[in-house]
Amino acid sequence: MATVLRSYARHSALAKAEWVSWRASSLLSVMVAVGGGIAVALNGSGHPTIASYVDPILVLIACVSVTPMAIGLIREGMRELLEAAPPAPLMHQINGVVEATSRRFELPTPVIRSTKLGQRLYVEGDYLISDHQEFGIDDEDEIRRSITDGLGELGYQVWATVELTTDDRLID
Repeated sequence: MATVLRSYARHSALAKAEWVSWRASSLLSVMVAVGGGIAVALNGSGHPTIASYVDPILVLIACVSVTPMAIGLIREGMRELLEAAPPAPLMHQINGVVEATSRRFELPTPVIRSTKLGQRLYVEGDYLISDHQEFGIDDEDEIRRSITDGLGELGYQVWATVELTTDDRLID
């Protein structure tokens, strides 16, 4: 089941949590089977006292093995709840699309703010333009469409916001 869920886990946080759960359960099952074999072998070889320690040792090993998986899920969930920046590889792709759009429309490098919440990707580009550059609402819409289309292939529902301003205090 973990193998089947792995491909879905790349696109769904729920599938990823389920995949981690199945993976952890599989690991624990293997550990119980190996531990049981070790305990039987120890009992059979005349070491029942040592065999009685197999179970507590397995519990400790299981905790150490499963804890990083759980911490990873909690950390990822907290990043999304706190609206942190997307993971570095995704942020790199966002920056690339926004920079290409900036070059296409001869705009300065914008301040980019982004977050990912589930399947939604929020991207805001704030451009500080000079007083002599003229842009209308149609231009803003075209810039927004360019960013949305460029990020559309990533498989997220992209919510792009574009702000053009001549006041640098509105960008910080």
